[in-house]
Amino acid sequence: MIKKLREREGFTLAELLIVVAIIAVLVAIAIPVFNSQLEKSRDAVTVSNIRAAYAQAQTAYLTKESDAANKVTYNKTAKTVAVENVEAKGTSGEFGTTGDELKKTLNGVALPEDMGHIPGTYTVTFFYGDDDKISKIEAQITSTDD
Repeated sequence: MIKKLREREGFTLAELLIVVAIIAVLVAIAIPVFNSQLEKSRDAVTVSNIRAAYAQAQTAYLTKESDAANKVTYNKTAKTVAVENVEAKGTSGEFGTTGDELKKTLNGVALPEDMGHIPGTYTVTFFYGDDDKISKIEAQITSTDD
């Protein structure tokens, strides 16, 4: 009878606990890495949306026309273009290398700081100088993501 008990195959409670502990440690390591990557992707989405708004603004400025369907407003006297419904997703404020590349496209003009910290929908206004280059960008939040 004792021989039959010893010949049984399977895992002991100690072995199962060790496996569960190893899995718990791996999960504890993976969660912060996952959250970090998720935040980087949110910031990348924000930069992409600013880039799309920039493209709309350039089109409106060059054609000297507003685009009501896409909520782009060209103001000739103020030399501004306002683009509504620009989504911001990130909260870290770190736009990374994609943000640096966009700054180069914008001739070094700083990206709207709030858009990197407060997720929501914005109206982004591009201000043009006498040289027809963007001199400043402002963002006004219209609704927050809850």
